[in-house]
Amino acid sequence: MMTRWMTIFRQFALGALTVQAMTLSLWAEKAAAVPGISDWPHLHGPLHNNTTPEAGWKKDWPADGPPVLWKASVGRGLASFAVVGDRAYTAGNNGADEDSIVCRDLNSGKELWRYRYPCKTAAHEMPVVPFGPASTPTVADDRLYMVSREGDVWCLEAATGKVIWHKHMLADYNGKRPVYGYASSVLVQGDRVYLDAGGDEQSTVCVEAKTGNLIWGKGSGEAGYASPALVQMSGATVLALFKGDSFRLLKPEDGEELARYETVTRDFCNCATPHVNDDVIFISHTGSDGSSLLKFAGGKLTPQWNDRDLGLLFNSGVPWEGKLIVFNDQKRGVKELRCLDMKSGETAWVSGEIDKGTAILSDGHLVILTSVGELVLARPLADKLEVLSRVQVLPAKTYVLPVLSHGRLLCKNNAGEVVCLDVK
Repeated sequence: MMTRWMTIFRQFALGALTVQAMTLSLWAEKAAAVPGISDWPHLHGPLHNNTTPEAGWKKDWPADGPPVLWKASVGRGLASFAVVGDRAYTAGNNGADEDSIVCRDLNSGKELWRYRYPCKTAAHEMPVVPFGPASTPTVADDRLYMVSREGDVWCLEAATGKVIWHKHMLADYNGKRPVYGYASSVLVQGDRVYLDAGGDEQSTVCVEAKTGNLIWGKGSGEAGYASPALVQMSGATVLALFKGDSFRLLKPEDGEELARYETVTRDFCNCATPHVNDDVIFISHTGSDGSSLLKFAGGKLTPQWNDRDLGLLFNSGVPWEGKLIVFNDQKRGVKELRCLDMKSGETAWVSGEIDKGTAILSDGHLVILTSVGELVLARPLADKLEVLSRVQVLPAKTYVLPVLSHGRLLCKNNAGEVVCLDVK
């Protein structure tokens, strides 16, 4: 009798898990079918550039900001959110050498599952750097991918948090941990996963999405802190990586290097994900080279302009009407949000009224979360920034990219405090 009931229970549990997975897939299909609604399945949003096609959300905020739906604490770290359907995923560290990947209901904040694994709170061994995970979960095909600061690569069932596979950058891919620990998020395209592993033998690796098994590993050099991206260059899809020592373009099929541009900053801190427009690429860091525009032609990357007084650190900027809107981290202690023409490098306008932070663009509006926890709604114009609303939503410090998806605005600080606002 006991065996029979155990069989029934297992069948029930399996059915429940199947229903959860089906529900997640249906939500993704629903989001794709509803105009103005968009998932945010990975770092930098659905278009990989801090913009989203989500539209029609409320912009007439009251003086105290949009209504708060829920608050939570998810653990220390710089991980932002991935949102698919009614689920929000992030990660944090408990301050006692344990990381967690967390799934919450987007509308209620209810914790649906949590996966814990050991990871040093200060994996970078430098207290001046924020603790906890710096990578953001990536959700694709009902699977969640995450990289820890120490180099664990996890693939979990997005519906349940169950482990599908686990690899390690060093042990399995011959990688080399960067100075401050791994921060690059996972790039998934179809049945392939791309990782910036670092090292002398296979600095960039491509693995099977379903198993984590190696497809190819190529090159040498330090891993960067920016995330890889697939971009269109000269009519072809190429893999773009801002490594610790250079910007590189590779063939995604086999890892063959197409071109590289060497630019080194202190501790290999190439953190800002480059922006691509046609066959030109904007790269930036806070080293002596600052910002450069590169053109890819004839198998080479050639600088078109350089501005050593402009440097990006933990923000990657936002493209807007052929321009880039960026916080200038080259000038420490100075408030500077700059709008520049991407192809010429000329400045269109500068705003000095907002603390540095991170920003996303949706429906013609900037949503900015400053490093001191202030949420700012603004509209970029040809000659200035028009600030519409500003409200304190979190205690400082806040280096985490905000996320707007399904009419919900998610904000998180370095301590892991989360607030979800209703802008539907």
